[in-house]
This record gives sequence, structure tokens and C-alpha cells, in this order.
Amino acid sequence: MDASVLASNIRHLRKQQSLSQEELANKLGLNRGNIASYEKGTAEPKICNLVNLAHYYKVAMIDLITTDLHCPIALKTARENYKYELKQEDKVILEKYIAQAAELKSVLECLRVCHQYQVKTVQQMPTELQPVIANFNQLCNAGNHLMKAHLDLLDFIKSRMK
Repeated sequence: MDASVLASNIRHLRKQQSLSQEELANKLGLNRGNIASYEKGTAEPKICNLVNLAHYYKVAMIDLITTDLHCPIALKTARENYKYELKQEDKVILEKYIAQAAELKSVLECLRVCHQYQVKTVQQMPTELQPVIANFNQLCNAGNHLMKAHLDLLDFIKSRMK
């Protein structure tokens, strides 16, 4: 990603609509500092913020990142390339991922509960097993963190389909 192109595009599109950084930030659920950092090129937006920016300006995300949108022809092309409506088959696939994620979340929770039960029922825990238990707990936490991020992404995509 060319940060200077992205920074320049964010600034240009914001000014084209006569918005302050604060106003754009409010529209996107960010703070002014985020927008300032993106426009300076000192920070790159998270993928969900890139999607929001592209959606707000109704330009293709790839064009927002790679094409100088100061040129009216380039901006027109980026808007023509903007496609946000998911096809029906894509919606079916998304629903499948959502169902699989819910099932996997349930499996992870069952594993965690089973592990906790086994740890409680063992009378004397051998010293050499204590690191295994700690590692398992870390693995459960990492799995839960990844699952939350996955579900958040799916929810975000689903919210944009409406």
C-alpha cells in the first residue's frame, strides 16, 4: 500500500466535501486524531476503517489505496468500480461462515469448560503438568480472541449488506 497516495486521497476527498477532520471522524465513528494521522501518512487505517472510507466516498477500496483520485477521470472510474452490493451467492456463503463461526465458538467454550473441570477434579497436579495447563489456558484465550475478531468481521460485513 502506498501510504502517500492513500493519505492524499483521504485529505482530497474530505476537502472536496468541505468536511473538517472532526466531521469526517464523526461520520466514520473515529476520532479526529485518526483522520489526521491517516492524512499525514503516519498511520494506516485498519481494514474495517478502509472499508468505511471507501464506502463513505463510494469509491473502490483498491482505487482509494493505489490511484491518485485528484484527477476527475480517475475519481469517476473509482466510483464506477465501486461495488458494495453482495450477490445472492455471496450472501449464502457469508451466512454459512456465520453459522460455522457460531459452531466453532461453542466448541471452544466446551473445550474450556471441560479443561476447567478436569483441572478441578485432579487431586494432585504433577509439577510437570502445570506449564501444560498454563499453555492450554493461553491457547484458549488466543482462540477466543481470534473468534471474537472473526465474528466482529462477519458482523461488520453483514451490517453493510443491508
